[in-house]
Parts: sequence; structure tokens; C-alpha cells
Amino acid sequence: MQFCNRDDFQETVQELSALLAKPEHYSQVVWKVEYLSRTDWYHFYGMIRTGVGSGVGHVYDRVDRRNSNIPFDDCVSIALGFHTNACISTYSGQRSVTTDILEEFETRGCIDAEVVRFGIEARTTEMGGRKVMAVTDIAFVGLSDIAQRKHIIGITSNAPSLKWCRDRRFIGALPVTSPTADVGFAGL
Repeated sequence: MQFCNRDDFQETVQELSALLAKPEHYSQVVWKVEYLSRTDWYHFYGMIRTGVGSGVGHVYDRVDRRNSNIPFDDCVSIALGFHTNACISTYSGQRSVTTDILEEFETRGCIDAEVVRFGIEARTTEMGGRKVMAVTDIAFVGLSDIAQRKHIIGITSNAPSLKWCRDRRFIGALPVTSPTADVGFAGL
């Protein structure tokens, strides 16, 4: 676990913001943001396809126990509220559900911890025709008091999960272009 890793958080928010601001640059994007703040739990998800974006946003008020829909394009400004934490750490443990991550920290004595998770899968086609998929699946834990770090040392086991990544790229083969590609197998 990296302590006070505010830069990775900011860069991930910027990545999502860029995707939503210029959807025409992508063949397809599937994204989600889950933010468990001290008072509210937010869940946003959406898709961009052929330059057109859509999405859904929900908020659950933990204090009043009410839920409601909110505009999906509020996800960046709401996620930036996580920045107010005194300490932001990148999570690399074995849990993959946001509420389970929060529970892991609470059982270790962290009071008022917050968790935000970003999932982004963006597909593009390069000029030469090669298809590229970039995947980000990352979670951050925020602590209101930097002294609480002592409770979270050791959350990451000796073998951190390979699930978590930022901008992991999968690159497809170049399209086949051959002078005989259209001829078929008639002569065989």
C-alpha cells in the first residue's frame, strides 16, 4: 500500500474527465465510479459508444437512509470530494468489492475511512488499424487523520492482487492486408 498517494488519485480523475470530455476519440468506453464517503455512497456508471455517452448516477444517504438518482456527469466533481482526506492511499489488497474494502479498514480500527474505486475500459483504433484496449481498475482509501495510517499497515498481503491496475494496455494484431486476401480458395 502506498501512503499519501494523492498524485495517482488526481491522475485517475483526470483520465476519467478526459474520457467524458472527448468521447469522440474512443470506439467504446465502459466506466464506473464508486465512492463511499463518510455520509453518502455514490455509484456512477456509463458507456461511450461511437462518440456518444450515457450513464446513470445514484446516491445513498447513509444518515437519512434515502437514495436518489443524480446526473451521471456529476461523477468527476463528486469524486474530487475525496481529495479532502488528509491521507490518500492506493489499495492493492485482495478484496475487490468497495464495501468489503471499507469493512477491511474499519475492522482494523480506521475511523471515518473513505473508499473510491474507478473502473475504466477504453477501446480505440490506432491510425494503422491496430485495436488497443486500456484498462484501469483502481481503488483508493482516504483517511481523515494521517495518524490512522498505523491501523492499515499490513493490509496488503505478501502477494498483492494483480487485479488492480492503471492504464494496463492490451494491443491487438494489425489487420490482415494481403493482395490475395480477396481471392479466396477457389484454386485449391
